[in-house]
Amino acid sequence: MTLDLLLTRWAPGFLLLLARCGGMVALGPVFGSANLPPMLRAGLAGALAVLLTPLLATHSMVLPSSGPALVAALLGELLIGAVLGLAVRFLFAGIGMAGELAAVQMGVGMPAALDPHFMTQVTAVNFLLDQVAIMAFLSVGGHHAILSALAQSVILVPPLTVAFGGSSAEFLLGLFGASLLLALRLAAPVTAAMLATMATLGLLNRIAPQVNVFMVSFALTLGVGLLVLLAALPMMGVVMAASFEQLPATLLTLLARLRHGI
Repeated sequence: MTLDLLLTRWAPGFLLLLARCGGMVALGPVFGSANLPPMLRAGLAGALAVLLTPLLATHSMVLPSSGPALVAALLGELLIGAVLGLAVRFLFAGIGMAGELAAVQMGVGMPAALDPHFMTQVTAVNFLLDQVAIMAFLSVGGHHAILSALAQSVILVPPLTVAFGGSSAEFLLGLFGASLLLALRLAAPVTAAMLATMATLGLLNRIAPQVNVFMVSFALTLGVGLLVLLAALPMMGVVMAASFEQLPATLLTLLARLRHGI
């Protein structure tokens, strides 16, 4: 392979796919974790672009000659990768919301720590559910689903064919709504237990006014919440795994929408 052939045939496709893979790595869960050094994430995006470039062997890639057109093309590819990563990130956002709901009702919503995965302040309950979600994600092959969707996107939505039609944006809004429903499902056991605990404390306050219910409630809500959370954790893992198992079909539907525009 001559240098001229490498620069004219393979380099344009690699550059465009590098932008697409970079968008997926930046926003995709696990791949975009801040625990990974920036150089490693950049190297991962470059390695994925190298592996996917041969899929463009039947396509003739010609980069735009003008600077603004080239920037627009790269931004379009970056946006496609970001959309793929964002679709999966919504599931983790729903799990994070479930952790926040449970933590607030248990009375541990104020103390927070930095989550290096998403670089946000999270509670201990949120961090626990996030780790369970990562294990469930990897155990059902969620990372394989993302990589497979990225490879399929090269065939279904080749570089320089991105359009803006709003179809995939509407689909992403639906995924965000599904993440809210997932958050409510995961937080339901702790929510029900806290409602029962509050009702019991209210009844105790009426029956025995001399009892300092306000002081008792701190330890009681925390203890009951932890017990219910630990008991429901296996069920939560099953729900998370079931959601991640739907990723291949979800991402394939998203790719079909991307063919008609972002």
